Amino acid sequence: MNKLILVNLKMYQSTKEEVDNYLNNLKESPVIFFPSVIYLEKFINHGFVCGCQNISINDPGAYTSEISAKSIKDMGAKYVLLGHSEIRQNLSETDESINLKIKKALDNNLKPILCIGENYEEYTQMMTKIIIKRQIEKALKDITEEVIISYEPVWAIGTGKTPTNNEIEDILNYIKSLFNYDVKVFYGGSVSKDNINELNKIKNVDGFLIGKAGLDTSSLEKIIEVVSK
Repeated sequence: MNKLILVNLKMYQSTKEEVDNYLNNLKESPVIFFPSVIYLEKFINHGFVCGCQNISINDPGAYTSEISAKSIKDMGAKYVLLGHSEIRQNLSETDESINLKIKKALDNNLKPILCIGENYEEYTQMMTKIIIKRQIEKALKDITEEVIISYEPVWAIGTGKTPTNNEIEDILNYIKSLFNYDVKVFYGGSVSKDNINELNKIKNVDGFLIGKAGLDTSSLEKIIEVVSK
């Protein structure tokens, strides 16, 4: 499977029973899961490659409710999702704090996945490339190590709307042109079993970041089947 699938489970699963049922219905899967941190070890113990949905900018210390990169690495995670639009919006995350978190992840041998994307107003004003270039430059300031990029138009997340394949391909090409290495770029934003056949036709996409569609194991299997072709 050349393309990867990332599944951000957000805070959808709220009980051990839900998680156990989900894991019991999963087949062996070439997918990287990002469960709620309290269930991270449960996924890892089932043999899945996992990442965390966020980390602190701080080392272990007196930081109530925060989770250090060191702790996440010690739990067995390999990746960390940073800059997701929900955290930017709901927790006032800035490109500057994302930059510090990426550095902290790399210091602890976690692979950062940087989420970037424009809102609908920026999209309609044809500012997408300006926005994502700014996000990349600020989030990756003074960083020379390789990272993974996930392009997620904010207006497409959870709305059922997606840009056209030509639009996505153009933006992915633009993102790749900003790097001096063969950066891996994923697409996310309302990816589902219903549109994965079309999205999988995008020539330069390295994989997909999916959210709610990954909650249903039969839907996830369909997406895996298409992407694996």
